Formats: sequence, C-alpha cells, structure tokens
Amino acid sequence: MIAQKNYMFLLLTALIFLGSCKEKTDIMVPGGDPLLVIESAVTTEIDSSYVKLTLSSNYFNAADYPVISKANVRINGVAFSFDPLKQLYKPGAGFVGKTDSVYNLLIEYNGKNYTSQSKLDKMFRIDSFFQTMKPKEGFLPAGFSVSYAGYDGRPRIKYTYFVNGFYDTITHRDSFNRNKILFNSSQTPLNKNYVFEIPFTRYNTGDEFLYIFRSIDKNMNDFIEAFNFQSSAAPGPFQVPPANLPTNVVGGAVGYFATYDVIRGRYKIK
Repeated sequence: MIAQKNYMFLLLTALIFLGSCKEKTDIMVPGGDPLLVIESAVTTEIDSSYVKLTLSSNYFNAADYPVISKANVRINGVAFSFDPLKQLYKPGAGFVGKTDSVYNLLIEYNGKNYTSQSKLDKMFRIDSFFQTMKPKEGFLPAGFSVSYAGYDGRPRIKYTYFVNGFYDTITHRDSFNRNKILFNSSQTPLNKNYVFEIPFTRYNTGDEFLYIFRSIDKNMNDFIEAFNFQSSAAPGPFQVPPANLPTNVVGGAVGYFATYDVIRGRYKIK
C-alpha cells in the first residue's frame, strides 16, 4: 500500500544580504588567456547527448561567447561531430546513454587534452501522478496540487535534479520554471512505495503540468547548487562577477560533463 504521508522537496534557496559601506572599494579583474568552457551531457533520451565548446569571456563583455567548432571530441571512443546549425558536437543518429555505465569524455583542442568521467546513475521509479484539491494557502491560490507515487530501491544516497512547468495556452509553448530543485534519496523512503507532493503547485482543470526528473551524481548536485547561488544575485549594479564553479574536467578547462537518466512527461489536470 502506498504510504499516505507526503514528503516535500528540500528547496535550495539563497538569501542575499546587502550592507552599506562607507569605504571606496576598487575591484581588480585580472586578464589572461580565455579558458575552454565545456558543457556536455550523455542522457538516456535518444539523440539528446551533446558537447558544447566555447571560450571564456570578460564578465563585462556583452558579445556572444566564441564557439569552438574545430576540436576532436570523443565519448567512450565514439566520435562527436560539429553541427553548425545547433553549434554543438553530436554523435551519430541513435546514440543513447545506458544506466549504470561509466562515460569518459576526451577533447583535443589547440594542442591540449581535456578529460572527464561520469557514471550514469539510474533514476528512481515513478508509477503515477495524481491531483488533490487544495484551499487557498498563504500566497498560493485555491487549486489542484500535483503529487506522484514512487518507489526507490537504489542504494543510498542518490541525487535528483528536477524542473517543472506548464503548457502556456497564450504562447502555445511549454514554459518551465527557472528554479532548479535538488533533492536526494535520504529524504524519501527506501524500498517502499511513497507519495511525494510537488511543492507550490496549484492548477485548474484543463491545465497541463510538465515535469523532468534527471538522476545526477554528487558532484553535479554541487555544481547546480553553486550555480543556483550565483544566479540568484540581483541584477544591475549589485551583481558581481561570478566565482569559478566546481568542475569535473581535467586539463585546465571549466564547465561540466554530466550524465542523466531522464524521466519527462506531462499530466493534464482533470
């Protein structure tokens, strides 16, 4: 029997405190050669794996980041070719990641080698979604909340990166929240069915709820968490140049090589 207790996500939030300062502070922005920036993913969705290569740019430069189109890119020995339309390196058609597999990234660029390794962990099981009518609560209007029934039999501790949204009937396109929700299996029951309520969901009959779950490793969890903290800064004069994010790339580049088991779908409110 599915447990009736709901388990709320642990939301990652960052509070920014701005204090007054009477001293004049000069900020030095050191120069230097641009760094190779790697954005790469292997996923269990067919033809969705990619590698994106750019060069770092001055924080105050409004120009687009330079895209690298001439590099040798391989993942587990499979060659990735540059697609000029997508500005990405892509494998041949039909490529799909496999769970519980280790993937090795090799990039040869400008006489240097850059490497990374990541294991593609399996996602937990999601059996169904359902809705519950809720009254007005605080800033949330009355409407239907959305929950899922799940089961997790994986060894502790596994990490999940979750985003959700809705189908916008005005623009006629999917709209996803900017919040990146991170949680791990220490917050849900092990080897038993459970119910999980998606936080802050309120919908009306006919609305369409969208969801994407991605399994991630501990290092990717820390990367997204750091990105959340940096991107929460207020815009304008109070925003500061970001610090370097953690990376799992060896060789002097920055960025991240991720592996995802993906569960995505949509649920229409009845």
